[in-house]
Amino acid sequence: MAGFQFRYQKVLEVRQREEDEKKQALASKIADRERIKLALEKARQDKIDYEKKVVEEMTEGVSASRASSYNRFKIWHREEVLRFENLFKTASKEVLMARERLILATQEVKKIEKLKEKALAEYKFNEEKAMNEMIEEAIGFQLVNKSKN
Repeated sequence: MAGFQFRYQKVLEVRQREEDEKKQALASKIADRERIKLALEKARQDKIDYEKKVVEEMTEGVSASRASSYNRFKIWHREEVLRFENLFKTASKEVLMARERLILATQEVKKIEKLKEKALAEYKFNEEKAMNEMIEEAIGFQLVNKSKN
């Protein structure tokens, strides 16, 4: 519609930009969570591999200092896995929060789009009404002119 101008078009555009930003933020949070998940899986696998190595070497016999060193690294691997598990939980919470923010932004855009649809429907109705009135007026004018002749 050439003559139709939505009163809140600028607001709609701002809300759409905000929605796009929220989508990008969500995608970023999901990517971060996936990187952390991969790091967690690697840390778990490293821990398992290290524990296997320790068991193999312990069966052969090692010195007390070497056994102490193994134990420290075993603790380090456990703490590393726990650290990545905590990071993963935090990242998962951030994904949920980003998803909620996106849902709210999308709802705002949908509300304004609904207003735009209603305004457009009202505009079309008024245009059609004006057109019908002009037609009726033209027909009435023609009838008046015919009756004068």
